[in-house]
Amino acid sequence: MGLIAKVFAHLSGRQWKRFERVGADPEGAQRQVLRLLLARASGTRWGRPLRLGEIRTVEEFRRRVGITGYEAAAALWHEAFCGARDVTWPGHVRYFALSSGTTAGNKLLPVTADAIRSNLRAGRLLAACLARRGGADNLVGGKFLYLGGSTTLREKGPCLMGDASGIVARHIPFYAKARRLPDEALAAVSNWEEKIDRLVAQYLTADIRALGACPSWAAMLFKQMRQAAAERHLPSGRVGDLWPRLSHFVSYGMAFEPYRPAFEEYVGRSLHYVDTYSSSETGMTAIQDEPGGPLRMIVDNGVFYEFIPADRAAEADPPRLHIGEVELGRDYALVVSTNGGIWAYPLGDVVRFVSLRPPRIVFAGRTQVSLSAFGEHVTLDMIENAVAAACRTFNTIVADYTIAPRYPSPAQPRPAHRWLMEFDRPPADPAAFIAAVDASIRAENEDYDTHRTDDYGLEPPILIPLAAGTFYAWMKQKGKLGGQHKVPRVARTPETPDELLALSADLATH
Repeated sequence: MGLIAKVFAHLSGRQWKRFERVGADPEGAQRQVLRLLLARASGTRWGRPLRLGEIRTVEEFRRRVGITGYEAAAALWHEAFCGARDVTWPGHVRYFALSSGTTAGNKLLPVTADAIRSNLRAGRLLAACLARRGGADNLVGGKFLYLGGSTTLREKGPCLMGDASGIVARHIPFYAKARRLPDEALAAVSNWEEKIDRLVAQYLTADIRALGACPSWAAMLFKQMRQAAAERHLPSGRVGDLWPRLSHFVSYGMAFEPYRPAFEEYVGRSLHYVDTYSSSETGMTAIQDEPGGPLRMIVDNGVFYEFIPADRAAEADPPRLHIGEVELGRDYALVVSTNGGIWAYPLGDVVRFVSLRPPRIVFAGRTQVSLSAFGEHVTLDMIENAVAAACRTFNTIVADYTIAPRYPSPAQPRPAHRWLMEFDRPPADPAAFIAAVDASIRAENEDYDTHRTDDYGLEPPILIPLAAGTFYAWMKQKGKLGGQHKVPRVARTPETPDELLALSADLATH
């Protein structure tokens, strides 16, 4: 092991030991985070009337600081566009992250200097996780390719706004930049198709050791790499051969497991897969510390988390629990207060604890995204677990999919779920595949099983295969290619299935 690798391994080991220590007392770490946040914001225009500096307990914080949604919070945050200072966080907020709008329109979220430092610290912790999982010597010898959004930022008054990854990229230390791809010119490209074409042209046989990406977009990159390898008459188009030292894949933006068969096919050999959970509001919240396991929360990095029982999230004044009050196996909607000047803000995400010390979670879905058009209460994790299991059983590779409820009509009086799915390798028996998905959800969800009993409340799910490239064409049509944009697992509008079917029919005839 070389000197650089030894230093990296040593620093990573120290970082990870601290992570382990904090995990033994998550409640204490979170109380300390809250104290620091309150002290920093006590002199702001928002904080003074609330007397934040006098708050000594979580209970008092809850009483004084009410849950604040985006519209009300943005009215304060966006005063920075006119140069306002010390509004919800000390100083002037120069950067704003444009969210990907998973459940609503795009949002502009404040990113302070303190939040950027927390993002960079989380990045070091992720690097420590990679070293722990696969060896520091291999990682430092080559490059880390990050398949993110454009790093180009646009001006808005004295502020800059754009993709969160573009904001953080401006502050990455020189020693990390030297090992990060793509280069600055390519990272700034906003046209996703152009970016992928240039990535393949420049890095088809580069010394890539780790790749970070949204799984669906990484799979698309792999397809183009295979095509480019054939055009260049290379002996193999497998990613594992084109990038022979590739050892790690870092997944973000969506669950990885449904895409595992595709990765095994395209890569052609084993990798260390590390799942993560992050958001524009909080940066990285959790890291998968063990292969295939749940995600361990980062609880000492400038974000105070509160948890609302998911079945009460829609109430006007729901109970807000801190990390020491949560229960195993129960779904919670996240509320966050951060060193970005974000206070008691409902994130829209739902998590479930599977361990308390250390705190480990699984992502259970979104408060506004669940399959419950008829009271069946199917959550996102149930959907993705069912698809992943069916793909393994039937040796199937799914490219992408969405589910659209079919509402009762005079011709079809009982409702059903339509699964619009695009396959890279379709199941030999489509009927058995969707039946396995159905059985998996029934086994996990009593409400769904009750609806499906004797097909009385819900007919069997309908599998509708789509032509190759349908979801790509649909996302392009919506202006949502690349980065952290992703196909919604549950169709957001009644028009979505019709749009997809029309695009699929068009692609099938050309």
